[in-house]
Amino acid sequence: MMATTQNGKQPAHRPSRRQHIITAAVRVFGRNGFAETSIQDIADEAQVVPTAVYYHFDGKEELLELAMRRVFDQLNAVVEAARPESEPGSAEGLLRVIDAVWDWVEQNPEEARLYQVQIASANGNVKVLRDEFEQRHIQRAYDYLPESTTRSPRAAKSRHAAQALAVRTLISTTILVTALRAEGGPLSQLPSPSVQEAVRSLALRIVTAEQKPAAASS
Repeated sequence: MMATTQNGKQPAHRPSRRQHIITAAVRVFGRNGFAETSIQDIADEAQVVPTAVYYHFDGKEELLELAMRRVFDQLNAVVEAARPESEPGSAEGLLRVIDAVWDWVEQNPEEARLYQVQIASANGNVKVLRDEFEQRHIQRAYDYLPESTTRSPRAAKSRHAAQALAVRTLISTTILVTALRAEGGPLSQLPSPSVQEAVRSLALRIVTAEQKPAAASS
C-alpha cells in the first residue's frame, strides 16, 4: 500500500515520485501556461505536498524544461520509428511520419497541449531544446527534397534558400497543426480526417514543388 502523510498527500522521498511529478507538470503547464502555474498547483495535481516537489526539483523552471524534454523525446522517437529505413526520402515515407505524429497527438493530448501552449513563447533552456528539436528535424526533412543539380554557385545558393524555406514550412505545418487540433486547441472542433488530409496534401505539394526545378534542369 502507498504511504501517505497525515493530510493524505504522498511523501517526498520516493524515487518514483520524480516522474509522477513531471507528469503532473505536463498537465498543469498545458492547462494554465507557465506564468499562471505555481508549485502548489503542480503539487496538488500530483497529490503530494509542495516540499515533495522541491525535494526533486529546483523550481517550476526546471519542471517546465523536463516536461518539454519529455514531449520532444516522445516526438523524436515517433518520427524515427515511422521513417522507413529502406526509403527514407520517399513521399510515402513522409506521409508515414505525418500520420505517426498525428496519432501521437491523439494518444497524448496533454503533451500535445503543452507543446501548443509553450512552443511559441519558449525561452531559456526550453528555447534551446526547441531549437535543437527543430534543427534535427529540419536536417532530416531535406531527405524528402531532391538534390540540387545546378553548378552555378548563385543558383545553388538560391536553391538552398528555397529548400530551407520549404523544409521549415513542412516541419511547422506538420507539428503545429497537429498540436493545434489537440483538445481545446483552435482546430479541435474541425473534423480530424479532413484536417489530416489537408496536412498530407500540403506536405506533398511542398515536396512536388521542390522536385519540379530539379526535373527541369536534368
